[in-house]
Amino acid sequence: MNLRISGPTPLPPKVRTALSSDMISHRSAGFRDLVAEVLGALAPVFGGPATILPFTCSGTGGLEAAVVNTVSPGQRVVVVSTGYFGRRMAEIARMAGLAVELVEVPWGQAVDPRDLEIVLRRFRAVAAVLITHNETSTGVLNPMPELGRVVRECSDALLIVDVVSSLGATPVLMRDWGIDVAVGVSQKALMAPPGLALIGVSTRALDAAAANPARRYYFDFSAMARAVEENTTSYTPAIPVFHALQASLRMISDEGWDRVLARHQQLAGQCRSGLVGLGLPLAADESHASPSVTSFFVPAEVRASDLRERMATEHRVHIASGRGTWKDSALRIGHMGYVGDSDVTHVLAALGAVLGEGGLRRGQ
Repeated sequence: MNLRISGPTPLPPKVRTALSSDMISHRSAGFRDLVAEVLGALAPVFGGPATILPFTCSGTGGLEAAVVNTVSPGQRVVVVSTGYFGRRMAEIARMAGLAVELVEVPWGQAVDPRDLEIVLRRFRAVAAVLITHNETSTGVLNPMPELGRVVRECSDALLIVDVVSSLGATPVLMRDWGIDVAVGVSQKALMAPPGLALIGVSTRALDAAAANPARRYYFDFSAMARAVEENTTSYTPAIPVFHALQASLRMISDEGWDRVLARHQQLAGQCRSGLVGLGLPLAADESHASPSVTSFFVPAEVRASDLRERMATEHRVHIASGRGTWKDSALRIGHMGYVGDSDVTHVLAALGAVLGEGGLRRGQ
């Protein structure tokens, strides 16, 4: 099976072997050594955070943790949405009782830093700005260096960034870009299974969490920060995922960080070129194309779900469906993590074969 969805991603053999490790106590010296290695290896991937907090949950859980720890109910936040997952960030903020100012960008486009500047100059009392770095619903990579600079120059707001599908596939530089909270996960470009939200935090974010009167129990930054100082976690973690991350991060180190990033860029370009060769329009602005997932439109007479199903049943190639308003018109190909040239070639060949065989017209 060629799993080319936007996550979870395929597991390398070394990672699958690591998952079969014997269970250990999460309060043992062995687990402390494991946590120390994993978090130490993740620090450069996040670009120098004050610390990394590993919560056992999905990326959505990590985003909720970021919001409820650093912002109090009633405070104003600016949410920049370039697609489905940007809208989800806005929903999380509203559920937390925050006053949300939504900057909504047309799908397929990246946010213009000038639009964010206009909003921040209009609303001075902004507690946090929430942005999705890599929007997997559209295949757009937002310009975080420029956006981070706007936030720093125009406000004192915390900058909270969803790096779920960018972490490990493209640079994430928390310190250089002024990011206070970066929410990643184990199961995408980092080549491990689902189970851990990996949250890079700045000292400023930790101070905000410590001073925040909003109530939380499990998702408490302060408790987890105290725990990781001792190379453990505040509550029972997904121990097998730590073993898997240890193996995958060693693989990334062996390959070399620069080579990992270059590989993702090369595969993304290969995928986009192949789709254009098949006559399929790309959904994202080429100048802001994602290195980890490519979204494209199917022919108007074709039902996207039928094309996706036939690729799975006839060619054992699994790609992702469109999201939201693009559910029936777009499909997505993931090319992050444990993936090489042959995997992308296989996807494109299967796609071309199904389109060439016909029988996909709506109503047939």
